[in-house]
Amino acid sequence: MGDLPMSRDPARAATQFFGGRVCLDFANTLDWRLTAQPQELIPDYLELLAWSGRRGTLFAPVIAKLKARANSDPAGARALMKEALSLRTQIWSIADALGEARPAELKTVNRMIQELPQQPKLVERGGLYAFDLDGKDLAEPLWPVLWSLTAVLASDDAKRVGSCRAQGCGWYFVDESPNRTRVWCSSEVCGNRERARRAYAKRRSSLTSS
Repeated sequence: MGDLPMSRDPARAATQFFGGRVCLDFANTLDWRLTAQPQELIPDYLELLAWSGRRGTLFAPVIAKLKARANSDPAGARALMKEALSLRTQIWSIADALGEARPAELKTVNRMIQELPQQPKLVERGGLYAFDLDGKDLAEPLWPVLWSLTAVLASDDAKRVGSCRAQGCGWYFVDESPNRTRVWCSSEVCGNRERARRAYAKRRSSLTSS
């Protein structure tokens, strides 16, 4: 009661990267995460590849090879998506623990990390940099996410992980503000939405009490 309706634009949300780190942007692939009707932004393997391209973790030739591989092995692509969503859930748990200064449970993620290949060299294309992957393994979209997660956990970033306080959002970010006072995933998106929500609720309260 008294709240503005949620605006749902999954196409736009899928292009918004407010986390500051690859692993947190991957965690943010569920829009309106803390509501009863969250919006899935990577519902299948092809959308996972599209997200990887937008985020810049895979170059187009690698994505094309993985797309062909997924089309020839749909069961394998579906199995990989289960692993992707499991990883995302694990990152939520870890990020929540970090934000609350609690020890994170790392058993599942450590298993995934142990199965990773050696981190490859970086390559540059058109001013962009990404790992030199070859498109031969359906799991490749998850590797940069896991490498990013290890970098966050093994650095001062681990002390700066926060989550958006706007109603229903819950997206994660690394708080790089000087005094660690960031409260929104984006001031222009959730910040404006939350300010509008509060103003709307205040007007409704004034009307009902008058």
